This record gives sequence, C-alpha cells and structure tokens, in this order.
Amino acid sequence: MGITMVEATKSTARVRRAGRNADQAKADLLASARREFADKGFALAGIEAIAEPTGLNKKMIYHYFGSKEELYIAVLEEAYLGIRKMEDALPLDELEPLAAIQRLVEATWDYYVTNPDFIALVNQENLLGAIYLKKSGIVKRRTSVLLKRVKAILKKGADQGRIRPNIDPLQLNHSIAGLGFYYLNNRFTNTQIYNFDHMTPEALAMRRAFIVDFVMRAIMSKEEIARHER
Repeated sequence: MGITMVEATKSTARVRRAGRNADQAKADLLASARREFADKGFALAGIEAIAEPTGLNKKMIYHYFGSKEELYIAVLEEAYLGIRKMEDALPLDELEPLAAIQRLVEATWDYYVTNPDFIALVNQENLLGAIYLKKSGIVKRRTSVLLKRVKAILKKGADQGRIRPNIDPLQLNHSIAGLGFYYLNNRFTNTQIYNFDHMTPEALAMRRAFIVDFVMRAIMSKEEIARHER
C-alpha cells in the first residue's frame, strides 16, 4: 500500500528538519518558544508544546538552552533586541532633528503593530516583576545606546531653536512607547468599552497619525509651533 501525499510531505519535512545545523535548530526552537511564551506566559508554557512544531525532541531544548528558564530569558532577549536592531537601522543621524524624532515615533508604532508577540511578552514579564529580565544585562546595554542617540538629536534640535530645551530622552522614550503600547495591549477591553474596533486598518492609521502629532507638538519649540500654524 502506497503512502499518501500528506504522509510524503511530513516525511520530507522530517528529513529537512533532521538535516538542520545547530544554529537553525536553535532559531526554530526560539521562534516556537516565542509563540508559546507570548500566548501562555512562562508558567503555563510547555516544553513539549515548544519542541513539537519544530520536529525536534524536547531534550534538544535542554541541550541548547539548559533549562526552560534559560530558554525564556533567550526569548526575552531576542524580543527586546529585535526592536533595538530596528531602531539601530533607522537613519536618525542623517535626518534633521524633528524628522528624526518623527521617524522614531512612526517606526516604534509600526514595530508594535507587526510584532504582537513583543507586546504580549513585555506585558507578561511585567506581571512577573521582570524577575527574568533582571538576569540579562544585554537589553540594558543596548537600550542605553538608543537613549544616547535621542539625547543628541534633542540637543541638536534645541540648539537650532526647533525643539524645546532640556527634554529628558528617557521620559520621551517612555511617552513614545506608552502611547502605542497601551492602545495595542488593551485593544480587546477597549474595543468592548468604547464599542469601537481598535484594530481595523483605519483605526490603526488614525492612532498612528495621532501619536505622531501628539509627540511632535510636545517637543516643538514655541517658535516652531508658530511656524507650523502660519
């Protein structure tokens, strides 16, 4: 009796998976773990549920990562470093200060929208009191780079008279993140409360435009605002 097309496809997939190198195997486990942890949180996420979609034995998780906790920390690091890499790739230093901040605001929102797992992971780690993130120093170091870039942009804009002086880059970063994070993290409850679908393309575009306008007006100097209103 011959094998079916489905069986043949599964067999081919197993062969391909078996031929993966260590880097690819680890990447596959991380991707699966990110989905599982984002969906269920650390406590309820299952090792077998992480391994099964990859076609790898759950023992490989312990081989590559040591423990469920170490795998979770690796997922957190990858999630945070993902947004840091996105920010690093932005040509902020090539733009004039106001345009640079606007680009950062837009890119942050776009990243949140296209990476819902990031929102879920950050939210769940906060519920845990950041006990696992505390064990990683990588995220702190990479975030400090962003703050230095923003600080330099704000100073340049202030020197030009286009941005208000003495804006704290940390507070600005919190505001940019918070305006997008709250909206997306609370999309389900707020959709019910306000009877308004927060996730339609039109609603997302409206929120994006609002955040950009809100932040830009908050950082502009009085002279710059006057020029815009003429």
